[in-house]
Amino acid sequence: MKKSILATILLATTIGSITSASAADEVPLSKFYEGYTVAEIPADGFQQWPYYTYASAHIEQFLRYGVHKLPASVNPVKVERVGGFEVSPELRKDLIDTQVKAFVVMKDGKVLAEHFDNGFKPGMLNNLQSAAKSYVGVLLSHAVDSGKVSLNKKAKTYLPELEGSIIGEATISEMATMNSGIEPLSDYHTPGSNGYEWEKEIGLQNAGEPIGHLNAIKAAKATPYERGTNWDYTDQNSDTLALIIAKVEGKPFEQLLAELHNSYGGNNEIQIAKTSDGTTSPSYGINTSAYDYALFTNYIAQGKAGKSFYAELKDSSNDVLNVTPSIKDVFAAASPTTYDMQSYTMEAENIIYSHGSFGQTGLADIESGYSVVYLSDWYTNTDVPSLQKQLINAVDIINELRAQQ
Repeated sequence: MKKSILATILLATTIGSITSASAADEVPLSKFYEGYTVAEIPADGFQQWPYYTYASAHIEQFLRYGVHKLPASVNPVKVERVGGFEVSPELRKDLIDTQVKAFVVMKDGKVLAEHFDNGFKPGMLNNLQSAAKSYVGVLLSHAVDSGKVSLNKKAKTYLPELEGSIIGEATISEMATMNSGIEPLSDYHTPGSNGYEWEKEIGLQNAGEPIGHLNAIKAAKATPYERGTNWDYTDQNSDTLALIIAKVEGKPFEQLLAELHNSYGGNNEIQIAKTSDGTTSPSYGINTSAYDYALFTNYIAQGKAGKSFYAELKDSSNDVLNVTPSIKDVFAAASPTTYDMQSYTMEAENIIYSHGSFGQTGLADIESGYSVVYLSDWYTNTDVPSLQKQLINAVDIINELRAQQ
């Protein structure tokens, strides 16, 4: 069942395997491998396990406001299966045990290793959940590099409609680091809760009247923590940045996404969820194929994002993830990790990555240009042991590949 990423991580680090065992007892793991049709999935349950195994790959059929369908690149990268990295029996078991349906190791369009499971195949689209936030970070870096956005200016400078709101007083940098002063989302299933009310605006809840995407951003309440002391992870930061980027670039965000998809040579259609206002929600709503997600992470690994993207990720002076108790330990499983530009960084490993609900994770090796991506269907938003296993295995794979060069 989908929960706040923050609440789930804290819960899992407290009671760990007890949570996993009780959830698994409720619905047998065998259900992960069963097929579903839209008619069999409750309208209010498509984000719940095991139905999400179908919905994640067909989410446009469930979203209240639909999606923008964007074309493949006019010059797609030629993706070739060349091998070069052997998936060991131990790694294969880890992939199966953590419900990974797509795993790809890629460099320059060459697939060194892959694993597809549970009917998922190359070319099929999957919802990235919060792993989509890195697309916002990359496009933000382009706007910063061109001088259209200043990281030190407040959100209300670019969106005057945010005057008087908490997030309106946050700087672009504070939103990019999840330090805007607004509360994290929680409880996505109770009408009236902040998580449920937000999901009405971005198409993930089909009951209740929305108040408007921008109005929901303005209505975000304050976090109980002082700015700079806690990683308050919330979708409104990402969607606000997207609205600002669209405004300064003079183009709808979906057009900017399409142009980015074209520039890294995406082979398949890419989609982005519409909101109640007719804008888009890249905080969760990008659907792409495993190969194209690997091409996007290759784009980052090859240094093609804006200079400010890499500069901000390298400068951890304003990081709040690594000062947040419990949370920092979860993400430090493979290496100490910081957060900026809507992305994670293992600075000691020279790896930038994205992570989203249910196990969507993509790692970009800045040192040698490799990408490792996972598309998964965990039973809950964030299963901490599975996430840590993903990160540790990916770093081991990247180090092995570096040694082969």
